[in-house]
Amino acid sequence: MEAQEEDFVQHGGIRERMHKVRTETVVAAEAGPACPKCGKPMRKRKSAKGEFWGCMGYPDCKGTRDV
Repeated sequence: MEAQEEDFVQHGGIRERMHKVRTETVVAAEAGPACPKCGKPMRKRKSAKGEFWGCMGYPDCKGTRDV
């Protein structure tokens, strides 16, 4: 039981682990330009107005770029 608790504290639960995998997969699959505001990588997003590059740091950073 203590070993499981230690693992949870170090690596997080299933949600944290799945989020990490999804984020790493998206970054690897869609390596885009750096955000002009914060420097984090950007990913392609879609809106009613068309495609654009959006910061991976959203909602903390709302940096965007045209495709």
